[in-house]
Amino acid sequence: MVSLPRTYKQLMVRKLTTNFREAVYIENVKMGVPAKDEVCVINRFVGVNASDVNMSKGRYFVSAKIPFGTGIEGVGEVVQVGENVTNLKVGANVAYMDTRCSAYAEYVYLPAADVFPISEALPEYVVLLVSGLTAAIALEKCARITAGDTVLITAAAGGTGHVAVQWAKSTGCHVIGTCSSDEKKKILKDLRCDRIINLKKEDLGEVLAKEYPNGVNVIWETIGGKIFEICMKNLAIKGRLLVVGGISGYKKECKEGFTKIDVSNLPEELLLKSNTVQGFSLLHYWKCAAYYFRYLSQRLETEKLKVEYDNGEKTIGTEFFGVEGIIKGVEHLHSGKNIGKVIVRMS
Repeated sequence: MVSLPRTYKQLMVRKLTTNFREAVYIENVKMGVPAKDEVCVINRFVGVNASDVNMSKGRYFVSAKIPFGTGIEGVGEVVQVGENVTNLKVGANVAYMDTRCSAYAEYVYLPAADVFPISEALPEYVVLLVSGLTAAIALEKCARITAGDTVLITAAAGGTGHVAVQWAKSTGCHVIGTCSSDEKKKILKDLRCDRIINLKKEDLGEVLAKEYPNGVNVIWETIGGKIFEICMKNLAIKGRLLVVGGISGYKKECKEGFTKIDVSNLPEELLLKSNTVQGFSLLHYWKCAAYYFRYLSQRLETEKLKVEYDNGEKTIGTEFFGVEGIIKGVEHLHSGKNIGKVIVRMS
């Protein structure tokens, strides 16, 4: 049983900018009680996402009427239960995605229907939320990967990318992964990635043209800009390109948040090779999230899925901790130095 304080800390956005440190401030919020059908959770760990700077800019998932909360996922322990909640008890360990975007706080109030029971509030389960669910659902339901496909995963050593690599491998695909350092290359080698391309040392377009002259069946694209253009040119006949993000433009202060690309030849490329380009947002597939989370949890618990997370200790020498640590975690992710999912310990 957790003794509840009178107030708790929450990260709030006060200025619409992609400079996360400049955008946010810490507010002391009065402790309340859960509404009907809600629970209150004390956060143990929260996950940092590339789109946090899109939220602080007012682009994604928020009203953009300042001040507003931010953060969308975490794991913790139920400390209060609202009226009508029968499936969860005080003390239960849970993972969640917060569609209200207020997870960057010491405590969070959530609809009981939106939380997933877990055996223990461990950081590994955070990796299964935005990152794990995006990888599994997008590759299966949108990209429709099948055994024998050649699949290219961009930013393959990142929080979502490293899960996508494993999902594609478990399906029986030949997997190409891009990364930006030898250390990340080692991680991908350990995950049995078939061809690893360090973009700092090799040219993506040249490698694909030489080694995959018939093109790539499925491309998981999270970078945008020139990388998107190269990927489009190297799709196979009936190839599918899945747009999961565009991090190369997220830190820009323009309204869109995506680097501009040349799509003047896109209709012709789609027509002549029967290609498909599709976007993916996890919120549009929320109805199947609970099923996939249970499946990913089973694979994690039976050691069939390996998760990589970065809490700062190995990469910068100090752990990301507390509400203040969230700011450092966001900056660390956008430095490009993170390996796996960036995690912040809250309590």
